[in-house]
Amino acid sequence: MAEEQLLRRLVKFYPWFVIILVVVIIFIYSCFQFFVPIYIPSPGKEIYIPTKTSLREIGNILEKENIINSAYYFRVYLELTNQAHKIKPGLYKFDGAIDISKLAQMMTKGGKGITITIPEGLAMIEIQDILKKNGLNVDLLKLTLADFSNSELLKYFSGESNLEGFLAPDTYEFFSEESEQEIVKKLLKNFSKKLLPEFIGYSIPKSNQARTEQLYNKLILASILEREVKKFDDMKIVAGILEKRIKNGKRLEVDATVAYIKCKSFPCEWNVTSNEVRTNSSYNTYLNNGYPPAPINNPGLNSIKAALNPLESSFWYYLTNSDSETIFSKTFSEHRTNIRKHLR
Repeated sequence: MAEEQLLRRLVKFYPWFVIILVVVIIFIYSCFQFFVPIYIPSPGKEIYIPTKTSLREIGNILEKENIINSAYYFRVYLELTNQAHKIKPGLYKFDGAIDISKLAQMMTKGGKGITITIPEGLAMIEIQDILKKNGLNVDLLKLTLADFSNSELLKYFSGESNLEGFLAPDTYEFFSEESEQEIVKKLLKNFSKKLLPEFIGYSIPKSNQARTEQLYNKLILASILEREVKKFDDMKIVAGILEKRIKNGKRLEVDATVAYIKCKSFPCEWNVTSNEVRTNSSYNTYLNNGYPPAPINNPGLNSIKAALNPLESSFWYYLTNSDSETIFSKTFSEHRTNIRKHLR
């Protein structure tokens, strides 16, 4: 009788025992997956996660490369900690002991992309060349502002404008799978953020057409200053000289606009010869009145500020010597003397 009662009790509690045992095993195994790190020996592993890669794909990549034990538990951990949608693309280097929590912390901060610095004063063709040499396939020359319908720049500049002048100098992080549109949007958005406020604050005509033309001329002037003058205070004086020459029907006669004609790849040669100033081009300010039809490079903040805030002076001519000093002249005779003294 006693044996029969014991058997009945065992039969009654056996399913619960099995369930509890299974739960304990799952709990211990889950803790192992979540908290026991995997050791990745030196020199470590580098893994690139492209943009728009799904969480499932990321987990599979990490499991395949033995960065994690289980892609499933990686996804579960991220869901439980509300980090599933915070994983960022880029190049990651994994080294030493890494558990899932540390891995999630690394990947929500983001990996490294392709870091490219665009200095002030580079022409669009130079920037395109640099991007292509870093594996980013773009054709900047075919694009206009109108190709970016959501850009704030269209409120102030004509959509027919090419991208010269609007590719803001800065250090950028790109990803190899980004499209041409995505790459250019970063550049234009940065211009809108850092440089456009200077234009917005400028006193301009009420007419939209007159405003657009005037602001674009200021951008062209800034690009000339970027190449012609080194010091900010001198830039403002030269801006006043160039605007005064235009108002009085005189040609600008700026070497940088002639050099732009022959700029075909990075780095461009910005010096010109006496023969080159005879080149037949709308950009040749020795042969044509007024500004060139578009900017000749992508200027920085100081050049833009100077173009928007020109200083009046008694000078009509200037030159910049090898020590980055700008020499001003009131007469052409004085200017020729300065050329012989400082440039030859």
